[in-house]
Amino acid sequence: MRYLGIALLFLVLSGCWSQDEMLRIQKNGDMTMAIIVMPDWEFTTKDEVDSEASAYEEEMRKAGWTLQKSTETIATGEFNLHYVISGNLHKVGAKTSFYEIVSRNSKEINIKFLTPRIDEERVYRKLYFDYSIANTATVFDKSKSLVQEVETVNEQNTYIITL
Repeated sequence: MRYLGIALLFLVLSGCWSQDEMLRIQKNGDMTMAIIVMPDWEFTTKDEVDSEASAYEEEMRKAGWTLQKSTETIATGEFNLHYVISGNLHKVGAKTSFYEIVSRNSKEINIKFLTPRIDEERVYRKLYFDYSIANTATVFDKSKSLVQEVETVNEQNTYIITL
């Protein structure tokens, strides 16, 4: 029973920031990510969220991504952040806190999705891949299965983007 309590406490504390992301990747390497960042307001403050968000925004800009940001108020002083991030996987930096491009060529990009840390806790990320328009690249896992959703990002997994 004691271990169950410790495990539940770990799960609660690890949920200080979560992200739902919709990724659309074109065959030319252009990628757009629509991201909703949902802070757990029981474990963080507005100043902490603003500081962490600013640091990650700067990191993505330095890597060559274009960002658009808005907020959605959900309760008194509480909000979710909304981002649209775009860039070309052939031109952006090979590594940020959110991804690592393992290899890239004109036909294929191998990528790992990462989970950055906020106050020693990892960000929880859920990914959806949008194949709804023509000229969309496909994403496969290591067993060559088409990936439509990644329920929980695992940094050990490498995905293959076929352009």
